[in-house]
Amino acid sequence: MSTGRHRLPSQAVARTRSLAGSPLGISAVAVTLIVAAAVAVPVGMNALGCGETRYLRVSATQNLAPILREAATEFNGERPSYDGDCVYAQVDEIAPHRIMTAIAGGPGDSTIAPDVWVPESSAWVELARVSAGGTHSITTDPPSLASSPVVLAAPEGTEGMPDPGDTSWTLVLPGERDPDRPLVMVDPNRGADGMTVMHAVRRHLGSGDAADTAMTDFVRDVQTDSAFGEIDLRSFFPGADRQGRVDPVVVVPEQAVVSYNSTRPESAPELVAHYPSEGTVGLDYPYVTTTDTPSLREAADDLYEVLKDDSYRDRLRELGFRDPDGSAPTALASRPGVIAEEPATHEDLTGDALLASVTDWNRLSMPSRTLVLADVSAAMAEDLSDEGGPTRMETAVDAAMLGLSLFPDETDMGLWLMSDSFGETGREESAEMHRLGAAEEGEESTRRQELVELAQGVDVEGGGSRLYDNILSAYDEVQDNYHEDKINSVILLTAGQDGGSSDLSHEDLVAALQDRFDPRRPVSMFIIAFGNQADRDELRAVAAATSGSLFVTDDPDEIGDIFLSSISRRLCVPDCDN
Repeated sequence: MSTGRHRLPSQAVARTRSLAGSPLGISAVAVTLIVAAAVAVPVGMNALGCGETRYLRVSATQNLAPILREAATEFNGERPSYDGDCVYAQVDEIAPHRIMTAIAGGPGDSTIAPDVWVPESSAWVELARVSAGGTHSITTDPPSLASSPVVLAAPEGTEGMPDPGDTSWTLVLPGERDPDRPLVMVDPNRGADGMTVMHAVRRHLGSGDAADTAMTDFVRDVQTDSAFGEIDLRSFFPGADRQGRVDPVVVVPEQAVVSYNSTRPESAPELVAHYPSEGTVGLDYPYVTTTDTPSLREAADDLYEVLKDDSYRDRLRELGFRDPDGSAPTALASRPGVIAEEPATHEDLTGDALLASVTDWNRLSMPSRTLVLADVSAAMAEDLSDEGGPTRMETAVDAAMLGLSLFPDETDMGLWLMSDSFGETGREESAEMHRLGAAEEGEESTRRQELVELAQGVDVEGGGSRLYDNILSAYDEVQDNYHEDKINSVILLTAGQDGGSSDLSHEDLVAALQDRFDPRRPVSMFIIAFGNQADRDELRAVAAATSGSLFVTDDPDEIGDIFLSSISRRLCVPDCDN
């Protein structure tokens, strides 16, 4: 700081003390403090002869913002100036994903970009650096203000929960906990604790098709209960009557458990933090200087010096944070629900693993826009297997019903039936694309309900399938109406035989699909063929041309896994091997 810190006597001090002694003192002082924070300091700075008043904009997480505001108040009280310009620190709470986008030059409100950024994890800093816009002005090795490990939180005595010190990340997977007990985590796009879960699951599952299918199952299981910001545990564990209630398992920083337990109503359950034995991520709350302005960078350094004072370190400890090195202060040992001993942590949430923790989630949770192309030709009347059992048509209807149950309300879905019995086009366009959870104008039934009724009434029409002609027409329909914010695809349910019924040859179809496929706007074919008589090689070439997939089955019990596997192919598009 070029001019040094100095305090000047304020006439407002004497008046404030006088008001505090009067019957109206409390209200008057409150109003005075609010006005002072917003107006009086900048005006006072101008009165001191500042060449210009600059604002040091500080953005912090919700749980750290109160401490930052206290430090900013002390900083501002020194009336700091730099090369003739006065600087006034302001602290706000803006979600880290919005700040990351702003400082990286992405779409959104660029005016929220701060001069100092305190997210919950350095993972956000790395994501900002490797983002499309990139940013080189932020501190490369920011200091840490505090730390807190990511834990699994549940009420004490929760059935099925292991010992707090002997928990595994596998607990988050479907089938590893009570099926009625939801897992609540932050959307990985919104919080590093959510990224931590995705990284742990991927590390446990490994790579390959089977792992991708299991990851798909996990994301579908937790997606509906994911939070879009810092989790307030009080909203999940209220003090009201909990009779018959199944409490969730919640992934949060350890500090959130300490804060909840210290403020919970007596009727609310005490929470216990469970520490995964495989290791967890320690959130490090970095103090990141993002501005290029020399005077503001100097001011940011001075504000950090204020925060290093023992009084602020003690306040952070009182709130349940650990020291930056991960060690537990004495105060933490006496807090209920946590283990003071430093848990096993790792620093693997970086580089490709960090990016995968976000991209895996985004690809699997992104809404779909899909056209279902269902074969109702004569071949669908045959038995699914040589040993008898249900027909291909019956199995296809069951598959359609199951698929409808798997796709969320945000899915856009349409239905075409194909058979040359339908005339010149060889198809009936039974339902145009529409959101599953919504009804068309003037209709009471949702698109999901309409498709269920249609599926239940579908029967074999006979004739040839016009398979190749209809595949290309369906592909063109989806591609011509491509939606950037959805996964665009065609799902084909078929006996897998064209039998010369199409005008197009197989070679012409594959060539046309290869020509149309755009890796930047991918539309993929997901083919489920019923019965071993399907033309595997021909269908495999069709799927490969669009980075899609082929599944041939004669076992109705495989349909659920096939749908999950199809959805998991999102993770490799547009570079999937078939």
